[in-house]
Amino acid sequence: MKHLIAFFLVSFLLFPLVGLTQGLVQKEQVAAKLLNELRSSTDDDQTLRIHTEFKKAMSELVRTKDFFDTPLQALKIADIKSNDQNVRLLTWNVEFSDLSYTYGGYVLRKEEGRDRVSVFELSDILDPYSTKPENVIDHKNWYGAVYYKIIDFSFQGKTQYLLFGYDGGTTMSNYKVLDILSFAGQSAKFGSPVFKDAKGIKKRVVFEYSNMASMSLEFEPKRARIVFDHLSPEAPALEGVASYYFPDMSYDAYVYDYDREIWNLESDVVATNPEDVGERFYYALNTKSGQVEKNRMRADWMNPSDQQNPENGTHIATLPTPENNQELAQLKTHKKRFKLFRKPTNPESLQE
Repeated sequence: MKHLIAFFLVSFLLFPLVGLTQGLVQKEQVAAKLLNELRSSTDDDQTLRIHTEFKKAMSELVRTKDFFDTPLQALKIADIKSNDQNVRLLTWNVEFSDLSYTYGGYVLRKEEGRDRVSVFELSDILDPYSTKPENVIDHKNWYGAVYYKIIDFSFQGKTQYLLFGYDGGTTMSNYKVLDILSFAGQSAKFGSPVFKDAKGIKKRVVFEYSNMASMSLEFEPKRARIVFDHLSPEAPALEGVASYYFPDMSYDAYVYDYDREIWNLESDVVATNPEDVGERFYYALNTKSGQVEKNRMRADWMNPSDQQNPENGTHIATLPTPENNQELAQLKTHKKRFKLFRKPTNPESLQE
């Protein structure tokens, strides 16, 4: 009898939790089903109708109790959370028949010291062919993007959130965006005067480039900087026509100034690969068994020089040898015409 009472007591206590979990799962499945229909639609009117239904399903899902800390399972949309665990951002794109896009999303903010979660729906009001705004906007006047990275940083003593975004744009050009998310009262704000370049202060940075190109925009935590491809026109005559801009194999960066709490633009930086995380492997053919095997890659540096032959593995510059004294005198005279400027020390090399 005691065991029976204990069973009913545990079941009674767990029932609300199980019911809540099932509620989240069911709501996510409804949203996932609509999203699949949305991405399969080829008619713009039908696409808009399904998108309206999808946004309603998302509204119910994100406002469900305990959603903030529950990861998505079936729903395949961009879902990022801030390092301080106070902000969660969900965004998605909708493609039209002319290959332009509209966007949707939600910003969720957990208020410190309280269980309450504020929910802000992002309303994309910008025409796909219009330029991105330069001023501060709120969640009701959003320009539309899919955000794939969020970085916490301090500005004027408050936490703000650096966002990395992508907009598929049109058939002519794509966009990548650096923006700032902050909160004021009952609004989520986008844009903040924290990006400094030679022309002044910007509230957001928008990169527009050719639809035929791919642009890198990444964060390097080791150096507290945002590194990105420098974009140049395909030809000088196309200066100012962003749809003909491509990466030119050089890199620029916005570097965070801890004292002034802003991001300063630095041109022509040396881009580096991020530090390896975890183990790395490579595949090779085992000549004995004839099978392809997985092998662990050594992470330590290997000295290429041969200890038994010290000259092996060392680079020795070779210069042409003058055949006579007259050629040597001419070479010396030629060298005196130039001044040798000492190459400035690369500050990044001192941080290794």
